[in-house]
Amino acid sequence: VAKLLARLKTFGNIDKDMETKLQKAMKYLTKQTTKIVEEKKKEKSPSITSTDLDYLYLCTIYPEGERDDATVRYLKTLLLKADRRMSIMGKAIAAMVLGKNDKTAKEYIESIKQHTVAKPDMGRYFDSPKASYSWRDYRIPTHVAAIEAIRAITPDDNATLTAMQLWLLQQKRTQAWDTPINSVNAVYAFLKGNMQVLDEKPATQLYVDGEQLKTVELTAGTGYIKIPNAPMGKILEAKKSSSGTSWGAVYAQFMQPAAQIDNAASGLSITRQVIANGKNINDLKVGDKIKVRITIKASRDFDFVEVQDKRAACLEPVSQLSGYLKDYYIAPHDNVTNYYFDCLAKGTHVIETEYYIDRQGEYNTGTCTVQCAYAPEYSGREKAKSIVVKQ
Repeated sequence: VAKLLARLKTFGNIDKDMETKLQKAMKYLTKQTTKIVEEKKKEKSPSITSTDLDYLYLCTIYPEGERDDATVRYLKTLLLKADRRMSIMGKAIAAMVLGKNDKTAKEYIESIKQHTVAKPDMGRYFDSPKASYSWRDYRIPTHVAAIEAIRAITPDDNATLTAMQLWLLQQKRTQAWDTPINSVNAVYAFLKGNMQVLDEKPATQLYVDGEQLKTVELTAGTGYIKIPNAPMGKILEAKKSSSGTSWGAVYAQFMQPAAQIDNAASGLSITRQVIANGKNINDLKVGDKIKVRITIKASRDFDFVEVQDKRAACLEPVSQLSGYLKDYYIAPHDNVTNYYFDCLAKGTHVIETEYYIDRQGEYNTGTCTVQCAYAPEYSGREKAKSIVVKQ
């Protein structure tokens, strides 16, 4: 709370009640930190902790708060002696504390930048275990701390800062951010850079093979434009004339036989294997037990992901019950098995479900799909498979 109030203070004056709370918080934290420092002085090899760093950070961004100068000097001495192999968050806070004129601070910032990776559509971000991660906060606090430190120590590096802000926006597209702290942190990362908020309506024109489409007004409540019987073509272009960053997605809806639907992937990919204990899936018998293995690959962290495995009519689930299994919820139905993920982390995920063969004949499965309900433009699809069951 003290950090949030101190950050708010950096934007200008805060009301008297908040100011009083912040002053009381600094008074208490100074008292407690001074006690901790006195104990550290008795140790043979004292070291600085993340809590100590947080206190120094508060002293840095809220210089008018109450502090003990001797305590601050002692902790800064420990900071200069600290192991440089700390987390990205630790390096970012340490750089803020040491200041833009300190050599060590500049080394920390250079190290932070070297730990980032960049993609044109994703911006610049951390893909390293040194950037702390949790299921609830993802890497948002670490990312914001890095932006703040880079802006403080190397304020002219606009390219890096802009790319890192882009990553934050991209994360919000696919994540709910149940904790408001992440939203507050992200807003701080943008506003601290004096980013202008433009009150413009997006002006976008759509073209198919160079010919502009006649669009209608946005559909109320949805925000998208629906064009029935759109002309067929090979190239779709979207041209935007308004300022600022925007994203868009195009959905095409049409009828097609299930057997002709092909594989597809956008941000999420999915594959499905039918495992029949060494048997060929075209040489099965009634009563056999098979396993369907679904492999999902996520290019980033997603919230609210749904997987649909449309199964063949000859398959009956071994377990008929809905419920939580590992990190997902399974819901079998008559012709489909649904799986739901509250949070699907970046990487590879495997689902396995067992079925009995209950009748003979030739069958086709439906498609197997994965889609982010929070951002439906991210989805993947595996085409249908054929299964032959003998008597």
